[in-house]
Formats: sequence, C-alpha cells, structure tokens
Amino acid sequence: MVRNLYGLVRLIFMKRIILVSHKEFAKGIKSTLEFFAGENPNLYAIDAYENGENNFPKKQLEDLINSFDANDEVFILTDLLGGSVNQNCSQLMSDRVHVITGINLPFALTLLLDTSEHLTDDEIEKMISKATSQIIYMNNYNKVANTDDE
Repeated sequence: MVRNLYGLVRLIFMKRIILVSHKEFAKGIKSTLEFFAGENPNLYAIDAYENGENNFPKKQLEDLINSFDANDEVFILTDLLGGSVNQNCSQLMSDRVHVITGINLPFALTLLLDTSEHLTDDEIEKMISKATSQIIYMNNYNKVANTDDE
C-alpha cells in the first residue's frame, strides 16, 4: 500500500527551487526562507566561488537537476543579471527549467509558498512584478505616509 501511495505522489507535480549565487548569498536566502516557511526538501542552495574555488559548480548544479524526476518543474534563482552565475545557469534553461535573476526574498517566498501545479510564464511575471514592487525607498515612503496622516 505504501509503495503504491508513493507512486501516486510522484505523479503529482513537484516544484524544485535552486538558489544559486556568488559566495554565501544563496545559503543565506535559503536559511531566511526556512525561517519564515519551515524546512522544505525541495529548496536547495548552491554557493558559487566559495572556499577559494574560482570555477562555477556547473557539474554540481547539473547533477542536482538530473536527480529530479523528469516531470518536476525547476526554478533556478540567481543573484545578478549578466553575472557569471546567471550566465552559467541560463545555459540550462528549458521548458521545465526556469531561470530568474535578481533574486529577492519576497519573490523567493512567494514562489516557495505557491501551491500551483504548474506556473505559466504570465504567472511567473506577475510574481516578479509583485516582488519588485516591494523594493521601496523608505525615506520617501515615510514622507508620503506622514503627509497622509495630517
């Protein structure tokens, strides 16, 4: 019975999220996401150019992706548009592997907590738009908020 149940569970969509960054940023974002959302076995962090290594850990990333089921949807979140991490990850894009750069906590948390079976390009773009709207210059925001109170 348990074996059959496991087989049914594997037929269900799995969303895998891989955070990849220069140095320890990915590990830090993962830790923060788990603080808010709890540990998640489908959340991974790869820190590039760490421990004196000057090579991108491409084999580690490819091996991780290849360890997933062929039906799993993979989201690779990178730190910097045009950076070497993003360039290397972008080589792995496909119908099931999505690369999104400029990672921020609101986007990563929204993606992690989303329960959709599949995300369309439009849905991903909406998530990105909502997350970027949370980048706010608080000095001006506070001025407007204080003006509204009077």
